[in-house]
Amino acid sequence: MDSFLLLFTLLYLKADFSDGVLITQWPNYISSLPGSSVKMHCYQNDTDYDYKYWYRQIKGEGPVLIGSYNFNSPTNEKGFETGFTISIHGPFKLKKKGLEFGTLSEFVSADVCCDTGGSYPAYFGNGTKLTVLGKNIQKSANVTLPKVKILPPSPKEICSQDKINDKRSTLVCVASGFYPDHVSVSWKVNGVARQDSVSTDTSAQQDKTTLMYHISSRIKVNDTDWMDLKSSFACTVQFFNGDEYTVDISKYIE
Repeated sequence: MDSFLLLFTLLYLKADFSDGVLITQWPNYISSLPGSSVKMHCYQNDTDYDYKYWYRQIKGEGPVLIGSYNFNSPTNEKGFETGFTISIHGPFKLKKKGLEFGTLSEFVSADVCCDTGGSYPAYFGNGTKLTVLGKNIQKSANVTLPKVKILPPSPKEICSQDKINDKRSTLVCVASGFYPDHVSVSWKVNGVARQDSVSTDTSAQQDKTTLMYHISSRIKVNDTDWMDLKSSFACTVQFFNGDEYTVDISKYIE
């Protein structure tokens, strides 16, 4: 089950800075088979932006320009002349056809970074992560939902001398055995979404033997909440299953 991951993002530039620029890029994730075609879209609400760019970024490397659309004229960069089609009928689109395999050292998951450069303000879309699934294997055979569990605070932490200064306990949410790595993790305490005191792995890690992924997230909660029998804690893992919707998998501890 070979695979490779790509991340595409869109950059808009113009001479004068404009506040309130809204960029919507979709889909967030794509899973597809070799030889097929995929499309990525982007929309922004400021029609004064005449320079539009698509980039690809591979983990550990800087972004690479795929092509641009300047003044109604699309241009593909060297090395991306074939297989990539840029258009702007409605939303700004990038189409990639004839998906192929690459080794894991050539194509791995990536993160988006922003370098405005010069005096021009730059605005990036949220990025699209593309996974090319295993050769000669049906998509449904590759996509595997995560198993989710919450680990309570360890006895060592509860009895730690540090409790004098930090009266909080750590819960750990572990999602494992999933493929591909199209996941996000969120927490709720007593039914209310929590983002503070939350630390989630920057990316899912892959088991080289099974090729399945795992990710963990940690939340610190007040000891008073943890000891309260009425308190509840929920970890939700949102997983993109390769179709046009996501699956929410939640685990509760009370």
